[in-house]
Order: sequence, then structure tokens, then C-alpha cells
Amino acid sequence: MEGEGTGIKTFTRYRWQAKQAVRHWLTCLKPEGGPLAIICERLEDITIVRADAIRFAQLKTRDRGSWSAKSVCDKGHGVDSLVRTFKAVREAGLHERGVFELWLEGPMSELKETVDFFANPATAPAAIRAKIVTLGLAKTDLNGFLERMIVRVQQPSRPHIDAVILREMAALWPARSISELEDVYTRLLDAASAAQAGDHPIGQIRRFIAQCVDISALPGVPDDMDVHVLSRAKIAALTPPLPAESDDELLARMSAGESSSMLELKMRRAGASQEVLQQAQTLRAQAEVARQLSMASRTDLGKDLDELREKVLTVARATATRAQLNGAMNPVAASRPADFISAELLSNPHILGQLDKADIFARDGIDVFGYLCQLSDECHFGWRMA
Repeated sequence: MEGEGTGIKTFTRYRWQAKQAVRHWLTCLKPEGGPLAIICERLEDITIVRADAIRFAQLKTRDRGSWSAKSVCDKGHGVDSLVRTFKAVREAGLHERGVFELWLEGPMSELKETVDFFANPATAPAAIRAKIVTLGLAKTDLNGFLERMIVRVQQPSRPHIDAVILREMAALWPARSISELEDVYTRLLDAASAAQAGDHPIGQIRRFIAQCVDISALPGVPDDMDVHVLSRAKIAALTPPLPAESDDELLARMSAGESSSMLELKMRRAGASQEVLQQAQTLRAQAEVARQLSMASRTDLGKDLDELREKVLTVARATATRAQLNGAMNPVAASRPADFISAELLSNPHILGQLDKADIFARDGIDVFGYLCQLSDECHFGWRMA
């Protein structure tokens, strides 16, 4: 039974590292200044590749007690791994851009020696420096290592990290329900766990990271290395569009191979529930059939269709503006404008039906709403105030 308990503890610690990887992978979604990629396990527990730096993070859990400057320098407690990484990175010529970080679950000791060392490792006293040298670091490299070392305490604990990440995800996607966010989180965690389990040659990964730094961008990821690299493109494919994403960024998702239509991407960006999204897709298909039948029976639809398009877009944009302006009284409408607009227009279909003066859709407001969905797919309407 003791062996089983040890296995469970090892698994929870390993899982905690994957969750930390997800947390930092989410920062790849920043439009500017975010990481290029996250790599798990192969160099350090987590390697965060940026255009201007490479962050090598060693993660340590603690069941009870606090961390001290001396304890983290004991064998197996974190600094020894960073020393090995520093030496390997130095051999590869990447140490000048390296940052070597120790992430600790739980609090630190209040001893002055610990407080000072954790705040600025470069100020380490002689006793701590001597311990680090015994871990295999040459004295001539000691200052360079300590100047590039960072200690981050009070990392989210194992029992609470899921809640922390879901809260952060809720800030990124405020219109999403907790169940929707949990589904996204599960997908991201599965991808991070797969990256952890990978067994790619370290030399090739080092060369890949060096290439990222040299060109300040993520190069094409070789197919056989793809599972190990948690990139911005990969997380964008696994997550809903951010509310602030532009139409150009949505189009970039599609050009990168995402199967969603512009209608779906725009409605998801505007907080549409799955039910509303499916309804819009169905009504769009229904309206397209009606439009094709009208075009087959008449030859003068061009001008009439243009006039209807402008009227429908005017009403839809006004409804989107109302959702935003009424945000103080109805915050749900402001945070999920796609749901609000759909409910407003479909609960009063005669409003749209009356716009169809040329009887293209037989003045059927439901079909006209479906036509609006088609216009959205053509980038004419974003389901929120422009």
C-alpha cells in the first residue's frame, strides 16, 4: 500500500506540472509579447520559449512546511536541476538568453537568509554559494548562474490549481459557462500531458529552440516534434476565439486549417451558446435554399437583394448597439451579445420580415434571420457592436 501511495503522489505532482504548463500556455494567446511556445519535460519541467529569452522552470511541490534557501539547494530539491540545465544550455551557446526559474508550491521561510536569496539569488551568501558549487557548478560560472536565476514561491497548490486556471480562463472568455470552460481546459490538459510524455531527442529540441530565438518567431514545427511543442497556433485551434480577436485573426484561424465557418467563429467570439449557434447554422442553411429558389424563378434580384442586405445589417447593428448600451442594466446581454441579438430578432420575426419588400424570402422573418447569418459568414456582421 505504501508503494501505491507513492505512485499516487508522483502522479499528482506530474499532473500539477502539466496544469502549470497549461496555465502558461494560455499566455501564448496574447496578441503581442506572449511566448512563442511551451515545451514540457525535455529540458526542464517547463521551458517557455520567448523571442527575447528562454525561461527554464523547475517545479517543486511540498506537502507541508516552508521552503528555505538551504533546502532548495539540497540534492533533489530544485537548484541542482537548474544547475544541470544551465551547464547544458551553456554548452549549446544559449545561456546568455536563458532565465533559470524555481517554482515552489507553498510558502517560504521567514528567515532573512531565505527572504533575501529568494528575492535576489545574486545576493546569495558564501554558505549558499558553496552548496551550489557542490551541486556541480564551476565557481567561474556561479555569478552568471545566480544572476539569471529567479525563485517564484506560493505557486497555486495542487488542490486549488484547477480553480485558479478556470478563474483565469473565465477572465479570458467571460461569456463562457463553467461547463464550456471545463471542456476547453480538459482539451488543453490532454495536450500538455501528451507533451510531457513525449520522448524526443534533446539535441533536436535544443536546436529548435535556438532557431526560435534566432528568428524571434516560431519556425515550422517538424511533424515528428509537433506533440512536444505547445504553440500559439495549437492553443488557438483548441480554444474559442477571444472576445478581442479581430476578423483578420478569425480568418487566420481558418487559413490555418480550423474547420469552423466565419459565422461560427464570430458567434463564439460574441459569446453564443451552443444551442444558439446550432440554430443559426440551421437557419442559415434554410435561408440559402429559399434564396436559391428565388434566384431560379426571377432574374431581377440583384438590386433587391442589395437593398435587403443593407436594411438587415442596419437592424442587426442597431440591436448589437442596444445590447452594449444596455450593459449596465443587462450585463448578460453585453457579455453574450450573440445570444441577445438572436433572441431579440427571433422573438420578433416580423421586424425582419417587413424588410423583405421584394418578397425574396416571402417576408418570412425567420428566413431573413438566416440570411443575416449568411451575411455574417461573409464578414458583414460580427454579432456585437463594432
